[in-house]
Amino acid sequence: MLNKMNINKTLIKSVSFDLSEYHCYKPKIAEFLLLRKPFLERQKEAIEIINNIMVIHGKESLLPQIVELARIEHGIRELEPWVRDHVVHAVLSFILGIYLKNEYIEPTGKIIVNEFQWKLAGLFHDIGYPVQIAQDILNPFTDNFNKAKRKIDSSARQIYFKVTPRGLEDLTNGINGLGLIQERLDKWQLMINAREEFERMISSDKMCHGIISALVVLNIIDAMYQKYNPRRNNSDVYRGGDLINWSQIYFKEDVVSACSAIFIHNLPERCFTKAKISRSVAPIAFLLKLADCLQDWERPSSVDEFGLSASQFGIKIDKNRLIFYAKIEEEKKDRMRKEIFLCLQAEDVKIV
Repeated sequence: MLNKMNINKTLIKSVSFDLSEYHCYKPKIAEFLLLRKPFLERQKEAIEIINNIMVIHGKESLLPQIVELARIEHGIRELEPWVRDHVVHAVLSFILGIYLKNEYIEPTGKIIVNEFQWKLAGLFHDIGYPVQIAQDILNPFTDNFNKAKRKIDSSARQIYFKVTPRGLEDLTNGINGLGLIQERLDKWQLMINAREEFERMISSDKMCHGIISALVVLNIIDAMYQKYNPRRNNSDVYRGGDLINWSQIYFKEDVVSACSAIFIHNLPERCFTKAKISRSVAPIAFLLKLADCLQDWERPSSVDEFGLSASQFGIKIDKNRLIFYAKIEEEKKDRMRKEIFLCLQAEDVKIV
């Protein structure tokens, strides 16, 4: 067991020299990780960090989605105590991902995770969560309504409410976002049909925030590319002395890859029975799933004001093996192990 475990201290010590590459201000990240502050203050800091990271790429138009996620989660806790934070979680997952990228995935020199892809995937993988919350709230409302009707008239027709996103997969110039994601999933050798999973979500009473988040990010960034590059040819834009590249090549490689990773990060385990996510074939998808599963500290909810302490978690690399320490109930660790090992080719990951 690590002495004096505190995963936030480990992370800031390990990634400090790499933060500038991600347009992160080291003192701000250190303050975010190490100083105990009221949650709403931390949430505001998280939003500021995300904005500073993305403005350099001209992608600040994504920020309102993060702000809306924060607003809804804060307001909804009185109604649904199980709703946990996803805004601070995004920044903590992002920083954890930098550690995993540097110390676990890339040291062999054979695998490279694109930094811009990780910014998009790590920071925006949960922005569709308000849609999932909306459906989750509608379900008990519907159940109670139908129960009340049955007491009055046992033969009364049951009602049904459903959140139905329309046109989210439609990009500019007649391009279909699900088709782009499918191409990437095929390249990653995953036996997942993006269209089927999208239609399954639509026809069910359960929204998947991963699918929604992926299509929202893809749709917004596609609109940006259309604005700065209407003919979808190579184009460079200079803003504040920084080069922002709107090349279609970068869109199809980096943006689609990040969105495809987001698309699959919350899919059920049945989607990975034929093929798991490979670290070498799909590094960005592997990194997102792993970081998202492991980041379980400092995520408050109405039933847990502060969330699990960072001192309950630790992480280290030992002989190319990732060891993750968690002083939590064994049942929670079992769920974490199951989610990771059923979806990822991660035999060299150990959770203790």
